[in-house]
Amino acid sequence: MEYTTQPDDESGLQSERKFDRVGDALLVSYSIGDDFAPEFTETYDIALGGLAMLSNAELEKDHEISVQLELRGDSQPVLRIRGIVRWSRYDPMLQRYRTGVAFLEIDEETKAHLQRYIDTLHLLRDMGML
Repeated sequence: MEYTTQPDDESGLQSERKFDRVGDALLVSYSIGDDFAPEFTETYDIALGGLAMLSNAELEKDHEISVQLELRGDSQPVLRIRGIVRWSRYDPMLQRYRTGVAFLEIDEETKAHLQRYIDTLHLLRDMGML
């Protein structure tokens, strides 16, 4: 497993990431609580430890959310994962917020499924097919 150094939050401080990320636009919905309807958006990168997505509103740092992730081209059911917001910052070019979410308590079956998907994306990109 290779570590990469990336900005951790809006402060620009550097931190080591435990998992390699792969850029991919996937359909994702998230909910900030049981009393709120889910919001639908897309990711722009994903790893075993979390994802980065676009949102219409700034999400509060350290707030737990429920994530439902649909893996493109995958016949398996939507992955349901609990996560925690690590950062959320406005992108004036997109007029949306870029938001980082770390996964919490991901079960082994979901982790294996997500790892297969990420490995497939890496392989397809290495072969020049993406």
